[in-house]
Parts: sequence; structure tokens; C-alpha cells
Amino acid sequence: MSDSSPKHYWKSPEERDAQEKFLDAARDEFSEPVVAFSDGFGRRDFLKAAGFAVAAATLTGCNRAPVEKAIPLLVQPEDIVPGKAYFYASTCDGCSAACGMLVKNRDSRPIKLEGNPEHPVTRGGLCAVGQATLLGLYDASRYLQPQMQGKQTTWDELDRGVAAQLQTVRANKGAVRFLTGSITSPTTRAQIRAFLKNFSDARHVVYDPLSSSAILDAHERTHGARVLPRYRFDRAEVIVSFDTDFLGTWISPVEFTAAYRAGRDPDAKPPRMSYHAQFESRMSLTGSKADRRIRVAPGELGLLMSQLAQRLARKAGVSLAWSALQESSVPAKLLDELANRLWEARGKSLIVCGEQDVQLQVLCNFLNHLLGNYGSTLDIEKPSFQRQGSDRELAALLDELHAGKVAALFIYGGNPAFDLPAGDEFASALKKVPLLVSFAERPDETSALAGFVCAVPHRLESWDDAESVAGVVSLAQPAIRPLGNVRPLVETLAVWMGAPKSSYDLLRERWQKEVFPRQKSEKSFQAFWDRSVHDGFAAVEAEKTRLQPFKLAAVQPLAAAK
Repeated sequence: MSDSSPKHYWKSPEERDAQEKFLDAARDEFSEPVVAFSDGFGRRDFLKAAGFAVAAATLTGCNRAPVEKAIPLLVQPEDIVPGKAYFYASTCDGCSAACGMLVKNRDSRPIKLEGNPEHPVTRGGLCAVGQATLLGLYDASRYLQPQMQGKQTTWDELDRGVAAQLQTVRANKGAVRFLTGSITSPTTRAQIRAFLKNFSDARHVVYDPLSSSAILDAHERTHGARVLPRYRFDRAEVIVSFDTDFLGTWISPVEFTAAYRAGRDPDAKPPRMSYHAQFESRMSLTGSKADRRIRVAPGELGLLMSQLAQRLARKAGVSLAWSALQESSVPAKLLDELANRLWEARGKSLIVCGEQDVQLQVLCNFLNHLLGNYGSTLDIEKPSFQRQGSDRELAALLDELHAGKVAALFIYGGNPAFDLPAGDEFASALKKVPLLVSFAERPDETSALAGFVCAVPHRLESWDDAESVAGVVSLAQPAIRPLGNVRPLVETLAVWMGAPKSSYDLLRERWQKEVFPRQKSEKSFQAFWDRSVHDGFAAVEAEKTRLQPFKLAAVQPLAAAK
């Protein structure tokens, strides 16, 4: 027979040591007489009871959370179970790398972003910046309405205001400029081109806060095409990097890390372990992983590349009419050893340079050309579209702004008043533009100066696409309804062109016309579209770039350190 007497649990050693005293105090804790409710219940007794009830309710409220009532869905979605997570395949827009990602949703709310392991370019990787883009969805400072002259307005009023000024610009044949960051979305680029065709003097200017313009300009000199190569670190057996933090911050670190890891896999069959030499002036994440790290001054990089080119040209039987080169701080024996390694790995080596200097990038191209790396570890026929900015075109736009020659300026995907070195000068030049329109998610230094602010949705609220690497077209789909009265750029431009359409219709139409014919796996567009939305990407035939033979005359050595 169990003991039914009440049990007491000690809360401290003091209670245990003074057990009798503790029990007496517990018995006397509520020793006040209970008020008896009878016919003779008086006013004083009522106030006592009421006061006790209020105090008890207050104490109870301090210890318990308020009651929240859940309102069930009137129509339960077929694939959604309350409390159970489900996933959407999408594409990140944290930078121009456009990594494939999976969006974890619970109860119709995105709660976590991770890399898509099936994506052929990024292979399941997603950087910290990409994962943090989720926070922007719930940012309280977001634009939830369009703005006109610093005040909230409706889309109808904004459209009328912009249309009236555009009509004046068109009548006066004014200059129209569209300034954006690198746009990897083919649909968005096509919509901007269609919009600018309505004006006699219009140009799309692209810039990158972290510019790679020198790489594109160097290939224009050496190969006749302004392209950014796709660097295939996974195919390289010998990697030589000149001040390039390709595992940390350079161009597409998630893609490069996955490829670099694939080339250094001792468990692979057969085992693989690439050799990596790093020349740099400061310790970087990439330098910490190198097999051989050589610390050099920044001004010596061009001289070192010239000395290495001289050695490789001698092995390749290419005569160079170069003057004598100055000695560098790097021992000649080390450069000889590196040249031998590279020559033995012809077609399976890779030279990269992170300097924003066209002459150094031309030397880098020459080294890769001597080693036969183009078409193997560097692909410029199927290039990357991740950084398309042009420093020359940006400088020309700045001159036009300062001269007051721009009648209308549209800014999307960037904050040049903050990004550019002379941001204050750029901001003052913007005041000379009669029509300044900013497409922005949240207030920034540039949108604060715009007469019209078009509130654009977060990536998780809208349809979009991206082709960061030729032949891999990724899709972004909404994982939540827009949290405000926002409108995608492509829809806004469609309205201003007099042919309003939803972003979904614009995207689907372009895919049916431009992307679907580039694949052979599906006969039906609907089947191709459904599979692409499910996977988050589609692998198609790349549109090849027209190239010219390598121009040796473009190569100029650096005979001495700067």
C-alpha cells in the first residue's frame, strides 16, 4: 500500500537542515481564514475576496505566457502540414555568383537557407552572406510602398509621374542611362534592353563595387572578346595564384572552394592532390591553404609574372624581344622549380591574378596561353557572367553626370553613392538629373536622393532567373507572398512600356522562347519547366563566345618592380 501523505521536496540545504521549521512555515503559509459566502456577506468581506482574486490573477500572469489563439486555414493546402518543414529550390542573390539554394519553410514562412547539393556549379555550398539574406526579408526598414518625393504613394501615381517625365525626355531626345550592378538574370537584362530601345540616346552601364573589370579588358586585348573566364580549379594539377584570395572573397568563392576541394581529394579513385603556390603580400584564407606561400611586396607581382613568363616562353620556343629584367626578392631557383612544375602540367595548370591592373592581367593571360590552359582550366568560350562591370563606362557616366548631360537615370541592384570611392561627388552629381528613379528594397544613400523609389520585392518573394555560368540557368521562385505593396523591376518596366505582365509570365515566356530550345532532354516545355522549378536550375547548351587568336603584341613585360 502506497503512502498517500503529501511529499515535500527540499529546495536548498537550509530547508533540509531545518526540516521541522520548514514544514511548520509551509503549513502556516496560507493560514488566513477563508471568507465564507453566506447571506450575511458584507461589503468589507467582498473587498477582501476581490482583492485576493486580483492579486492572484496578477501573480499568475507573471508566470504564464498570454493565451494566443491560432486561426486555422479555411482551406488546408494539400502539401502543407502545420509544424512540418518543407523546401523550395531557389537561387541566392547575395552576390553575382547566384548560388543554388534550398529554402526551408515552416507554416508558410521561410526560416533557413542552405546550399542546393544538386546544383552543378556550387555543389551544395552557400556562404555566410547568402544565408544571411533571409534576414532582409523580415527587415523592418524595408520599403513596403513606392515613394515619390520622399513620401509614400501608390503605383498608379508613381507610374503617371514617371511616364509624364519620360515623355518629355523622349520629345527632347534626352540621354537615358540605366546604372546597375552585374545582373546575371537573362530575363532582367532582356527587359532592360527592350525598355532602352524606346529612347534615341540610351545606354546600360554596369559596375561592381569589387571590380574585376581589368580581367575582362585584358581578354578584350588578347582574345578580342570582353569576357570573364570560368576558372576550373577542379581540373588543375598545379595552381599558381598571384594575390588572389579565390577561397575567400574573389569573384565566386563558393564555386571555387567546391572545385578546389574536388582537386585535392586523397580518397578519390585515383587519388588527387593538386599543388598550390601562392604569391601574396598579406595572409589570406587562400594563402593559408597553399602548399607553398611566398610573401612578396605588391609592387613585385608584375616583375615576378614577367620572369615566370620568360622561363615558360623559353621552354615553349617563343622568342620574346624583352629587355633585361630586374632581379626580384624571390630566389631564381624557386622560379625555375615552379616553371618546371607548370611545364610538366601543361593543359592541367592554372594561373590566376587578383590585381585590378590590365597589364598584369594580360601577363596572366599570356602565362595561361603558353601553358595551353585555355579550353581546359580556363573556359572563355563558355564564360562566367558574374562580374560584367566596366570601369571605363562608369567613368564616362560620371563625366556625363557632372556635365549635366543625363536627362533620366535609373539605378538598380547597387548603392553607388556609398559604393564608389568618390561617393559624395557622385551624390552631388545626381542632383543635376531631372528624372532619378531608384529600384530598392530598403533605404540607402542612393535611394534617399531619388525623386521616385520603386519598392522591389525580396528574392524570396518573387520569380527570377540567373545564368552566372554559361550553360547553367537557375530559377528563383517565391517562398512567401510579398510582405508589402512591392513590384519586381521587370513588371515595372513592362508597365512603363505599355504592356503590363506579371514577372511569372515574362519569365516563363522567355524560357519557352530562349532556354527551352537549348536543351534536348525534354520534348514538352511544360515538363521541362516543371523539372526546372523542382530542381532550381536547368543545364542547357551554352551560347559560345566568338574569339580571336591570342595577340602576342598585347603583352608587355614589367622589367622592374613598381
